[in-house]
Formats: sequence, C-alpha cells, structure tokens
Amino acid sequence: MAIFSWAIPHQQVSWVFLHYENQTGFDNPFYILVLGMVGAAYSLCGCECAASVNEETKDAEISCPMAMVSAIGVSWIIGFLFLVVLLFSIQDIDTILSTQLNLPVAQLFYDAIGMGGTMGFLLLIAFCQFCTGITTITVASRQVYALARDDAAPMSSELKKVNRYKQPHNAVWFTVFLTCIVVLPFPLSENLFETIISAATITIHCSYAIVLGCKLLVPDSEKKKGRFNLGSWSYAVNVIGFCWTTFAVIAFTLPTSWPIEGVNANYAGIALIIVISMTMLFWNQWGRYHYVGPKALNDVIHTA
Repeated sequence: MAIFSWAIPHQQVSWVFLHYENQTGFDNPFYILVLGMVGAAYSLCGCECAASVNEETKDAEISCPMAMVSAIGVSWIIGFLFLVVLLFSIQDIDTILSTQLNLPVAQLFYDAIGMGGTMGFLLLIAFCQFCTGITTITVASRQVYALARDDAAPMSSELKKVNRYKQPHNAVWFTVFLTCIVVLPFPLSENLFETIISAATITIHCSYAIVLGCKLLVPDSEKKKGRFNLGSWSYAVNVIGFCWTTFAVIAFTLPTSWPIEGVNANYAGIALIIVISMTMLFWNQWGRYHYVGPKALNDVIHTA
C-alpha cells in the first residue's frame, strides 16, 4: 500500500502532519482532540484476548502477557504507518467527507488507485475483519466456558462440556448463535447495530478500568509477583492504564458532531445503561441464587 501511495500523486509532508481539518461542527480544539483519541481507544480493544485462552497455551505465565504487550506494540506501529499512508494518499478531502459510500476509506482508495485496487484492498480488509471475528468468537466462547465451569451461567451443565479434542464445543456454538443475534439488526437498523457495537466497546473498557481500579484500591498485601512483571514500573503503569480507560469510557459517550440529530447521535451512553441494567437484572433474578464464587481449578473435565 505504501508503494501504491508513493506512485500516485500524494499530499505534502506539511499537509499530512501540520494541516488541521475540523468538520465536526464543534469549535473547541481540546474537545476535537478528545474526539480524535476515540479512534486510538478503539484500536486497543481486544489486546487481552491471549489471557482468555491461557489454559490452552504452553508456558502461559510468560507467553500470554508477552502476547498482550506485543499486540499493543504492533498495533501502534502498524496503525501509525497505515494512517500516514492513508493521509498521503488523500486526493480530495471534501470528496471523502461527502461520499455516498458507507465506508469513506473506500472513496479514498477509489480516488487514489481506481476500482481494481479499491476492490483488492476492501477484500483484504474484509479478510482481516473475518479473522478478527473468528478470534472474537474463540475468546468469547472460552469466557462462556469459564463462567459455566463455575456454574455462573444458565445451562452450565451443557456449556461446560468439552468434546474429544478438549474443546468447549457447546460454548462455541452458543457464542456463534449469540453473534448471529448481534449481527441480525444491521439490515433492519444501522443505528441499532451501532448501539450494540458501542455497548461492546465501552463495556470492554469498563472491565479494564474495574480491574485496574481494584488493583490500585485494594493492593495485594503479600505483593506477589508473577514470572512476568513490570517491577518498580507496575504502580505507575496501573495508574496510567486506569486513567486512560476511564477517559476512554467518558470519551465514547460524547457527541461526535454538531448539530446532534438522530442519524449522527452517539448512542454509546444509552448502550452502556442498557448493558448495566441487563447485568443487574440478570444478577438479581438469577445470579445471586446460583453463583457462589469461583471454584478451585482441578483436572476434572466434563466431556460430552
């Protein structure tokens, strides 16, 4: 992609790194900066996926945290290079902002390299999204299995079963079914689908903030250290992480354009309220009567 961008007419370095473009309708530069950082917050979602499959990972104490750190580092580098290449490749910013396509980046590709190149890059993006979806289903199914193993989910007796390959097949298919339910509203209502996606993103960051907040407010009195640790940097990194995730949760709920209308409203706040309400309802009506806490890990495996 970098080669393509250099072979076509491209923007000047000064335009890429110094030009300021504001089409949000808001005038406050600090508020615009906050909105711009929302994209960075999105890119950090899912960096903890390796932790959800650590029971299936060799030498998990080292390999899982290394995978998490590496995922963030690689995302920073690749993401920065990708954005720089896109900015250099912009032919007409107004055309991109006013495009009738549902994916503005497709207009950027079309203006720069034509229909053939655009289809190639869109297929590549679709393939990457497919791989991301497979990873998400894998991770979510392991979380469902972990909850079922602790009898923290309805139908736990079935969801915690594994097949002869020691894979939680019932949890996997249950996750696939839920995924289809989530995707189903998209043809019916784009706003509803965006609300569901916003709920997933904002609640993930809430979970990050809860874990980091507990680590800061209720520190380990024995100060146990794992094989992979940050040493003297641990506290500072936890503080930065907690502040960032708290900021991200707030930023996700802010309106992104003015004037606010139904088609451009930010439904993330409503999504968060819905998720919290459903969680509290589930706990009050089912969870507190059945869940007694995590069970000690052992070698007992419930096979189908």
